[in-house]
Amino acid sequence: MSLLPANTPPKRRQSQPNHVVNHIAISVPDVEAAVKWYTEILGFRKLRQCPRLTERSKTPNASIFDIYGDELQTLKIAFLVTGNGVGIELFEFIKPSMTKPASFEYTRGGVFHICLTVSDPDALCAKAVAAGAKKIGKTVCPWRHLDEDDVALYIQDPWGTVIEFLSCSFELLMANRVEAEAPEAGSD
Repeated sequence: MSLLPANTPPKRRQSQPNHVVNHIAISVPDVEAAVKWYTEILGFRKLRQCPRLTERSKTPNASIFDIYGDELQTLKIAFLVTGNGVGIELFEFIKPSMTKPASFEYTRGGVFHICLTVSDPDALCAKAVAAGAKKIGKTVCPWRHLDEDDVALYIQDPWGTVIEFLSCSFELLMANRVEAEAPEAGSD
């Protein structure tokens, strides 16, 4: 076995033709409360000792300060993982603090919801709402016009992040569909 010299940069992993989602970062005003909600309501698991406080004055070389610039001085971060291994990072920006809570602005650019595959969306929604979430709209059957009965619904967590609960995987929902005209919006 040959060893590389100490100054040899590590090789990056080979690129994959269909990349996998690694993690999603969510900004919240209270990371401890968010960890409790995401673990107790959604069943995510905590990774590492968290939340962890990071301060520029104590760890000026922390990589996060190279990413977010000079204004960021202090934050807390927690690391969670979903049932299929996708990471969830919960950030509480302390200095500067969060300026605007999330809202359901689906007309703006960027991510406007994440989706979880769950066996009983209505039951999980009831549990989430009892713990401070808000349901958005109605429970729908996305392929009702094809006589299928999978359901989807949307909530906002207590901090405004929009989460869809879907009763089947995305691939099962979308793949191998007979192309049929969906009814016009609002024509139930």
